[in-house]
Amino acid sequence: MANTNGTNGAHGRPDIERRPKTSEPLQRSAFRAMVQDFSPIWFAWCMNAGLIAILMHQLPYQFNGLPVLSTIAFMIDFVLFIIFSVVMLLRFAMFRGQAYNEICDNVPDLGLLACWPIAWLTVTAFVSLTVSEARWGGHAFTIVAYVMWWFGAAWIISTAVFVLVTITRRHAIQDRELPPMVFIPTVGVSTLATVGGLLSSFSNEISARLAVPVIIISFWAVGVGIFLAMIIYPMMVHQLFSKGWPAPEQSAGMFLLVGPMGQSAAALQLLGSAAHQYGRFGGYNKGTFLTETSAAPLEVACILLAFLLSGIATIWLILAFIRMIDRAVKKELSWTPAWNSTIFPVGTLITSLSQFSVEMDSPFFRVMTAIGLVWLIILFFVNLGFTVWKILKGELLIVKENPRAKQELEEQKEQ
Repeated sequence: MANTNGTNGAHGRPDIERRPKTSEPLQRSAFRAMVQDFSPIWFAWCMNAGLIAILMHQLPYQFNGLPVLSTIAFMIDFVLFIIFSVVMLLRFAMFRGQAYNEICDNVPDLGLLACWPIAWLTVTAFVSLTVSEARWGGHAFTIVAYVMWWFGAAWIISTAVFVLVTITRRHAIQDRELPPMVFIPTVGVSTLATVGGLLSSFSNEISARLAVPVIIISFWAVGVGIFLAMIIYPMMVHQLFSKGWPAPEQSAGMFLLVGPMGQSAAALQLLGSAAHQYGRFGGYNKGTFLTETSAAPLEVACILLAFLLSGIATIWLILAFIRMIDRAVKKELSWTPAWNSTIFPVGTLITSLSQFSVEMDSPFFRVMTAIGLVWLIILFFVNLGFTVWKILKGELLIVKENPRAKQELEEQKEQ
């Protein structure tokens, strides 16, 4: 019989009436969770693998098998870039406005957005250094790398402008709350210059007519990277002096401060070498600047400036290590995905050391380069171990519980 007082009806059940409702389901499928929560920080894996591959390729101590290991690292970079790019595009295709607003409203994610074009530039370096020099490659892949570089130039410059404009328009960041991730676009612009130096020097049969425009734009990119970094550095120093060390979970972010100066130093060395040692200015031979005569003093000036910049990078590296040791002694050190940001910035400084070892025929810099490379490889596998562990525990990449729905429920409880 129907209950005439309605206590068992839909309108009479208080548990249904009061059940919290959310705009999104609390539990999601694994695929939806991966796509919806995908962060640009995952492209740091591509950057790290690509940088390690470049260092292996350019290492002063070469041995049988090292070129193979370098190619494997490059292939890891390439495969991960394809996979992560597909997932990132799916996120924007499936969630559109939500994905855009979540990235733009989060300053760290906004800075990390530059990781995508930086990863593209590491793939460009792979095509230039390895594919164009392979027996089945040749000059055709030099042209491919050349086109990729110009596309990467437009991508990273537009990303850096977008990030800076969006931060200015949508965020009022206090000088004591500036996240280190804002340095990533400046590192990206300098990475454009570094890859431009590699492309101009080592690509198969690249002509001076092709190389010189890349060198000129790369010098311009170094200027942009250094200028932007010098604007942000005083804010970070003020933050350290006024607020102290960053929170324990942000300790790894200190290494990002190494990147702008380390990458700019490496870029200047490679560009000076391309102009002089590889004869690109002499082959072009136009005007008063693009000549063989001006290339020699230009390279010397680049090396001198690289010393100054690498000195600044070294100071930040020492401070970052002291910060990590301090947290470790206090037992406050824990792994977070931000640890992936430690490899690429330090690797930029090691790239500069590698160039110093060639320019000065220095055993000291050769040894330091080798030690640094080994340390980066160890750190890469440490990060890999923690990442896999977190994924298997359901705490990373595929988190089926929707944090957006969970936040809505908490807000409803507070009301």
